[in-house]
Amino acid sequence: MAEQRTPQEINAEILSRLDVAAEYELLGVRLRGQPRASGMVSCFAYGREDRSPSAWINIRSGCYGDSGGSDAAAYTMSLWDFAVKVGRFPDWKAARKAYAEKVGVTIGREKARDKNVTDWREKLELQSWDTPGNDVLAQRWCIVAKPGITVEAIKAAGGVLAYYPCWIDQKTGKKRRARNCHQVIAFPCYGQWFLDADPVAWQVFDVTGQPFDVTPKDMPPTEPPVLARHLSVGPTAGTLMGLSSLMLLCDPDRRAKIELVWKTEGPSDLLTLWASLPPETRETVAIVTQAGGATAEVQAHQAKLLAGLRVAVVGDCDDAGQVGAEKWCRALDGVAAEIRVVRLPWDIERKHGKDVRDYLLGEQAASRTE
Repeated sequence: MAEQRTPQEINAEILSRLDVAAEYELLGVRLRGQPRASGMVSCFAYGREDRSPSAWINIRSGCYGDSGGSDAAAYTMSLWDFAVKVGRFPDWKAARKAYAEKVGVTIGREKARDKNVTDWREKLELQSWDTPGNDVLAQRWCIVAKPGITVEAIKAAGGVLAYYPCWIDQKTGKKRRARNCHQVIAFPCYGQWFLDADPVAWQVFDVTGQPFDVTPKDMPPTEPPVLARHLSVGPTAGTLMGLSSLMLLCDPDRRAKIELVWKTEGPSDLLTLWASLPPETRETVAIVTQAGGATAEVQAHQAKLLAGLRVAVVGDCDDAGQVGAEKWCRALDGVAAEIRVVRLPWDIERKHGKDVRDYLLGEQAASRTE
């Protein structure tokens, strides 16, 4: 019996045998130049007018990335997903199977995934920004739930509209929406391989601004419900968010132009701070945040991504925020070229302290939804 392999191992073998650049050209992508040491090749963005190359492919990972523009969202996707996007295949599984057959790779039986790890491909139904009404829904979320955030900031962070939760009908293999399905804004969270792999998780916010009911089923009915302003779909430990900034950090040519990296506590702070940046500084200032919570441990690959750069770390004005900021400063000590700890002008509270959004918007204007 053939040894069972993980999807990652199978994908790596397929890509190692494929001429990835040639496959993308067959799918309609116009490349510019030769692969750099990182495996990245500049190209013209697919599906929109692009006078100078603002997208890229990576011949090692097989990923396509679009840095975005005034008329498009930033995003990354695998070769399989890109082939679906251009209409070559009905779904990513069919695309991967076709490419495997092309290079003589037998997929066979894959190792069963850890049952404790959520497969976001099953739980989320991602939508295109071309879907009528999605921009309006995102704009409403910004105005009602998250003042200070813009649709442009959502797109720059890789955010998309989606339905959650969904499930796979085992009889038909089709994805279906659960009865308690929410329309959400979902933001990708990237793991240790960053843009060389698909997101490992997503953070989702209800598009109406309402919280999710996450009350445990065994909780006594006399207890108040447990509500959450956002949820994680998939494992978020060791992940980073902020797609447009990750694109800067992962591209050696663009990375060399970065003057400062902001490390914020959460996604709302990241989005508000990015929206406040003058457009001319968005190629020289990067903003990232972790998705695992304010006090999550900083893993080596997270700190390494910021090596040699000037980094400003800002946490919320509460105990968790200060603990998290201290962890990041310790992890970056000796790694970053310079570390600045930014102290916001408020007292430290035990919980729910003021944050970057409060500072940028003013105490009265900031919505306490984070």
